[in-house]
Amino acid sequence: MTIWTSKRVLAGLVLLVQTGCTEGPGLAFAPSETTSKTTDDRKTEVTLAEGRVALQAPAGFCIDPASASSKGREGFAMLARCNRLSPDTVALALAGQSPAVMTVSTRPWTRDGTEISGSDIASAYPANAVLDTRDKPPMSMVRAKGGAPTVGGLSETHWRGAMVINDQLVVMGLFAPEDSRALGTSGANLLDQLARRTAKASAARSVGTAQQASAD
Repeated sequence: MTIWTSKRVLAGLVLLVQTGCTEGPGLAFAPSETTSKTTDDRKTEVTLAEGRVALQAPAGFCIDPASASSKGREGFAMLARCNRLSPDTVALALAGQSPAVMTVSTRPWTRDGTEISGSDIASAYPANAVLDTRDKPPMSMVRAKGGAPTVGGLSETHWRGAMVINDQLVVMGLFAPEDSRALGTSGANLLDQLARRTAKASAARSVGTAQQASAD
């Protein structure tokens, strides 16, 4: 990766690392430009960034519909355990009353084909904040301390990953209360499932869109 490209990666990641975990009960998210698949009225898939990113929840998790926001090519969504979803899901999760909560932020990305490494993500954090780095397709991730929501009940330790999907920078985070197993390997596995399902669904959507455009 060239120095210039690395700086672009770092700039985008710093922005989303700083803002991606603060969106929630303090901001009024209104569903916009979104579609979803539901099971028993629980949302398991939502499209963001004008359809470029098809966010698909891992098993046992659902997307909080009140958090999902997609305005143009920028979007955000929060996920929690399906059995914990309620009108107060976001507030409960950020107060540490849910086993784990995941966030997804996306914005345009102009460096097509650029791979984001764990060291790129780590560079968005202060020195000595990163505890673990993982480079595994489809998404590299780090476990870090600091930069997480300063809300009572949530640990400062969290997982953060980033990848590029259909010209979109997609940054995912996992946050949990202190002593939660999700702060260890199980949390990394959850984010990996979210990344894999989202990448696969987004690729299928991209192919379908291209075929439709060709037919037209």
